[in-house]
Amino acid sequence: MTARQLTLDDCQAVADLEIQLFDGRFDAADLHALLGKPAFYGAVVQAADRPTIIYAYCLAYITSMQADIIAIGTDKTQQGQGFGRVVLQYVIAFAEQQNVAEITLEVAADNLPARHLYETCGFSVSGVRKNYYQRGENRCDAVIMVRRCDSAFP
Repeated sequence: MTARQLTLDDCQAVADLEIQLFDGRFDAADLHALLGKPAFYGAVVQAADRPTIIYAYCLAYITSMQADIIAIGTDKTQQGQGFGRVVLQYVIAFAEQQNVAEITLEVAADNLPARHLYETCGFSVSGVRKNYYQRGENRCDAVIMVRRCDSAFP
């Protein structure tokens, strides 16, 4: 399995995953618009035998010194099979090629599988946003995580 850069043809499939995973933060039109922004970078892992099926995606803003991962997700039926790791490592490698000093992301405190993935990919906790996510009647903290990049220039 390999990752590749997000294209216009992928926008609807990623938007469908956004609905499945996060109640649709980004729709296809939003993703089309993001692709037109110079700092935006997206990556996907597609099904090997069905190129229109996307298993995982990662969306980021990458500037001269920092990358901010704004969304990452894996189809619920494919979780635990390594697709999230592949797409995350692909974006990390791309960001490091751009010589960014650090990559940041946030994750729900109770999303232990995702937090484990990020930790094993070199991210560490840098802060917490208390009661950040609304989940029906309940709230959940957001954990801010940072990965310092080895290839960044001094």
